[in-house]
Amino acid sequence: MTREQAIKRWADIAETIFWAEERIAQEWHEKLKEAPNLPKDKQHELAKAYCRAIAVEVVRPTPDEELVEME
Repeated sequence: MTREQAIKRWADIAETIFWAEERIAQEWHEKLKEAPNLPKDKQHELAKAYCRAIAVEVVRPTPDEELVEME
């Protein structure tokens, strides 16, 4: 893989994440707004939950059969 190919790959990943974030934004807006008021351990838990929600949204449209083929 060339540097430019790696950059394109990561740019595509970032774009996918941004679109997933947009789709879950309304559901997560209030939770994220409260994050600065939470203790650090709760902020970390919230960040992990948010990242998982993004990942779920990214994977959601992919059929299980296709996911199995990715292994």
